[in-house]
Amino acid sequence: MSGTILVAVNDSPAAFTAVDVAVDQARRLGARLRAVMVIEDGAIDRHLDPTVALARRRELAADAVLNHVIAVGLASGIDVAGHRRTGKVAAEILEEARAVDATLIVMARVDRPGHAIPSIGSHTLRVLEFSRIPVLVVPAP
Repeated sequence: MSGTILVAVNDSPAAFTAVDVAVDQARRLGARLRAVMVIEDGAIDRHLDPTVALARRRELAADAVLNHVIAVGLASGIDVAGHRRTGKVAAEILEEARAVDATLIVMARVDRPGHAIPSIGSHTLRVLEFSRIPVLVVPAP
């Protein structure tokens, strides 16, 4: 199989576990890997002067995560790239999957106490609900 596996990441240990699984799948299947990290739209109001520096730090942190994923992928000998998006998390993950014609989405499962389904976060639940391609949900470490 060739194609592209999309892995959705953030800076959590669960996401890095999903990266390991996605890299392994890409290597086994001869697929490319595309990492996406979404900075939630509206999380920081860029129009307020004190938050501009914080918004920039979030972007730098996202880029650092993506660079880590790229390094892990390259060390495993796979074709890998990363992309930072801004918006609603699930919608942006699905849009990225469409944009790169992904054949699989890999996401981490994190426990969300008090959530309707405690073992799946709302972003993962939305991706599962609306994805037109398979979604592999990786348990937290």
